[in-house]
Parts: sequence; C-alpha cells; structure tokens
Amino acid sequence: MVNYTSLARVCFLTAFVLMLQMSWYTWARAAAPAETTLYLKSLKFVGNDLAATKDLKNQLTMTLPSIWPWKKLPPFKAGELERDVGRLKDYYRQQGFFHTRIRPRLEKLGKDRVAVVLHIKEGPWIKVAGINLEVAPTERPVNLQQLVEKRPVKVGDRLISSNYEDLKRLYLNHLLNHGYPHAVVDGKVYVDEKLNTAKIDLKVTPGVFSHFGPVKVSGNRETPDYLILRQLTFKKGDVFNFEEIYASQRNLYKLDLFSSVAIVPAKVDKQERVIPIAIKLQEKKKRAVKFGVGYGDEDKLRLRGALRLRNVGGGGRTFDLEGKYSSIDSHFTSTFTNPQIWASYFDLIISGGGLYLTYPNFNDTAIFVQSRLERKLPWKIRSYVGYQLQQDRPSDIPGATELAFSQPQERKFLTSMAFLGLNQDTTDNELYPTRGGTFSARGESSLHNLGADLQFLRTILEARRYVNLYDKKLILAGRFKIGLMGPIEDTPEIPLFRRFFCGGYNSVRGYRLYYLGPRDIAGNPIGGDALMEGSGELRFPIYKELRGVAFLDFGNVYPKIRNLDPGQFKYAAGVGLRYRTPIGPVGIDLAFPLNPIDPGSDKFQVHFTIGQAF
Repeated sequence: MVNYTSLARVCFLTAFVLMLQMSWYTWARAAAPAETTLYLKSLKFVGNDLAATKDLKNQLTMTLPSIWPWKKLPPFKAGELERDVGRLKDYYRQQGFFHTRIRPRLEKLGKDRVAVVLHIKEGPWIKVAGINLEVAPTERPVNLQQLVEKRPVKVGDRLISSNYEDLKRLYLNHLLNHGYPHAVVDGKVYVDEKLNTAKIDLKVTPGVFSHFGPVKVSGNRETPDYLILRQLTFKKGDVFNFEEIYASQRNLYKLDLFSSVAIVPAKVDKQERVIPIAIKLQEKKKRAVKFGVGYGDEDKLRLRGALRLRNVGGGGRTFDLEGKYSSIDSHFTSTFTNPQIWASYFDLIISGGGLYLTYPNFNDTAIFVQSRLERKLPWKIRSYVGYQLQQDRPSDIPGATELAFSQPQERKFLTSMAFLGLNQDTTDNELYPTRGGTFSARGESSLHNLGADLQFLRTILEARRYVNLYDKKLILAGRFKIGLMGPIEDTPEIPLFRRFFCGGYNSVRGYRLYYLGPRDIAGNPIGGDALMEGSGELRFPIYKELRGVAFLDFGNVYPKIRNLDPGQFKYAAGVGLRYRTPIGPVGIDLAFPLNPIDPGSDKFQVHFTIGQAF
C-alpha cells in the first residue's frame, strides 16, 4: 500500500533543494564580474620575409583597425584569431611553404585593448625539380613545344598553387583555340617535404580535331540574320576556336542592338568532329535616353543628352539625337545609321547638325551635313569614304587677328569636301587600355568642282600605343599625331577657323588651351597649317582604385608645312592622379612647361577632367 505522506515529504524536499540550487546559481552570476569586451588596437606581422604584408592581411577574416584615428576599434575575439592563423598557414602552403610556423602573441594595453603580433617562421620553400608532360596519342601531331617558354612555372621556381593551375590552363586554352574542344588536361604534384622538392606530371588528352558546324540564330525579332552572321569572326568549316567565339560575341555587343548575347557550342559526342553553334540573343529596348554632367578646367560645365532609336524600320538601323553644351564646344547633331545597307558589306551613316565652337580670340558657328560608307576590313580595320557640306561663320575676331591674314576672316565660308580614311583599334579595353593601340588616317579634299568657295587639302595621322610592363600594374602609353594642310585653287590661305591649334589637356598639357604656335601682334593664337605633337605617359597603381601618372608631352603648330621643325617643339612634364569609375577615370593633372613661351606668366597648368588624356 502506497504511503502518500512519505511521498509528499520526498517531493517537498526535492523541490526545496532545486530552489536552493537555482538561487545560488543566480546569486553567483550576479556576484561574478562582467566579462570585459576587448578591442583590437593593432596587428603586426614579424618574420614574413617573402610574403607581402598586404597579401597576408587579405587572408584575414577578422576586422582590422582603421588607419583613421577617429574610427572605433573593432572587437577582438580569440576564436577569430585562431581561425585566421589556420588560414595564413594554408596561404603559405599555397605559396610553396610547407614548414611555416606562426605564433601569435597578445599584448594587453590597458583594460580593454589588445595588440596582436604574429611571429612567422616561413621556413624553406618547395622547389620545382621537374615538369613531365605526357600527350595522349592523336590522329594528327600536336605541337606543344612552343608553349615551353610561356609556362608560368619553370624548373627551379617556387611551387605556387595558382601558377600550377595556370600551367594546366595554358595547355588547355591552347588546345581549345586550335581545334580541340574536347581537350582535357590533368595533373599531379608530387612533393618531397624532406628534400623540399616537387615534381609536376601533366597528362594532355587533346581528343578529336574539330571544325565549326552550322550556325543557328534565335531571339532576333527585328535584326536580320545576315547582319548578325557578318559579325562572326568564324564560319562553317573553320577550325574550332573558342577565342573566335569570344571575339564574335564582343562584335555583336558593339552593335548596341542586344542586351544579351550567348554563343554556345552544341553538346555533342566527344568523337564528333563538327560542332554546331547556337547564337541566342535578346534585343535591347527600342528607345534609350542618356544624360551626362561633367566638368573640366578648360570647358567648365559639360551637359550632354542623347536619344537613340534602335531598329528603325527593322534591319538594325539606328537614329541618334545628341546635344552637348560647354564653354568651348556646343553642338546638336542627328545621325542615321543603316548597317549592311541593301545586305551589302557597307554601313551607311548620314549625319547633320549645328556647332558653336569657342576659341581664345574668336567663335565659329557652323551647320553641316555628311554621309559616308564604312566597311570592316581584316586586322580590325574600318575604312570609310564620304562627303561633307559645311558652312562656317567665324565671329568676334579682334582687329589684331584680322591683320594677320590677307583676306577678311569674319564672313561665311562654304566647304564642300570628299574624304576617306581608316581606323584600327586593337586595344583590350576602351576605358582602361593596357595593351594594343589605335591608328587613324584621314584625308580631306575641298574642291571648286564640288561647289566649295574654300579649297584645301588636309591629312591627319594619329597613333596610340599601350604596353603592359608589369602584369597590368605599370602601363606605358604613347601617342603621336601629325596634321598637314594647304590651300589650293582659288584659296590663297587657310582661314582662321580651319587651322590647327595646339596646347591644352588633350595636347601639350603644360600650356594653355590652343596657346602654342603662331600668334598675332597682340599675342592671340592664330593656328597654323602644320601640327606635330605627342605624349608619353606612365600609369601606375597607388591604392585600390587610385592610380598615378607621370607624363612628358611635346608638340607645336607651324605657319606653313615648310616650317615643320621638331627642333621647335615645346615640352611639358607633370604628374597626375586618376580614380577609376565605371564611366572612366576622374583625374587631375599638374603640368609644367619645360621651355615656356613667357617664363613670367607660364608657370604651370592644372587640369581637372573625366577620361584619359589619350
């Protein structure tokens, strides 16, 4: 029989003991001192002889103190430090250091601050003792010997994981771009930690040799197939090449007709020798409106607006309206572009509009209409031929400037000229080029037989080159330009508004805008019939998106072609800063004239602008 009295006593005693335990635990927690939050005052590396401190910091996940003294210190957590020490050891292993030891030392600064010093013993590194390349048998010989000099890792080098992956990618990319879309490159690294050596074995399996197959286009509702297919740098039957696929994709994007371009090789059996290609497109909206605001020390406030209509009447045709205002250049233009007119290989461009240009000692108001045919040629060259009719009316010309000419300058001039030229662009990036270059040549002829009352011949050549000196960190940029013109037929001299001018941000930066060359008796620039100028610029990184430049400019304008003389060059040198943005670099340059025209007043020039000088 159950004794309920005894059971009640046991339950009471149990509950009483539990209450005492809970009360003691609550009192103990209240009486214990609160845990102090520690803050990281500094973190220092000691002993990292070969690994850069910046690279080591990039491996850390813990928040480091800011360089700015007014910012709060980040909290310090021992667990985060322990995990980051493990990450640093992994990083060293990837860099070829298999024996690295890292010992953290904490130094308490006051109540709640701590300094961390990471003592590093890097130890010996693993040396690549040999690279063995095995190529699987194929139906046709594969020459990979040419890649030996291009290897990112060589015998005697330190074993670095990223370089090993680049080595495999080097062979794979070569095969993918030379007819082997099914190529496979496998590799193994054998490390002897006692001898600190490593041997690399690569096995290359090229697969079957393949060609491009038929091309199918989808997603183009209004853009004709022939316009799309002519942007391709390959055709059916060509040797398969992934680089040609990427180049074709870039060409299609340049049409500004598509928001999405995918060129996809078909998934076929690995023994298939013909690879069909699918082009999947998504057309852009038919209307696009753009507005822009900028500032430069020469043209001051810049306002720009543009409207583009795409696929006007189908066929990939575009119609553009553009307006710009600044203190030296204001214009309104309209342009109609008919690519591949009548399914030919020529693009027809018709444009017209009005200009208002401001020079130091005169203004020029002009209206024009122009038409030209353009065609794409091999080696990334575009050639063009066209005709332009333009009427200019110079104004606000001072008397001293008028005296420098044999005929009145403040009157109407009608130019009716034929022109031809070519452009080549091999740069790798439009906004931030690191290699390649551009070349342009243009010839103009305004003749009496074409209805012109201003007759002349003019030629302009310009070349730009970009050289990658150190893994895109140091870029050497160069530019050279020459312009020649002369009057013919009934024109005794080239009028003021048609002449070449030199000086300013996009020219010789140490001198005022258009200041170089011939001047009238009052010191106003009047331009000349010949121009020669150039620049050399070294571009280098400073911090994150901030870049620096150091430059040397030279050039001058000459009254006549016969006066052309490099011995009369004006030189300018300077430095500048560039901040990289998605729309181009924002910059400031400080330029000094090295052989100033007027040493008393020509001290230096400061230029603020958006975009590269060239």
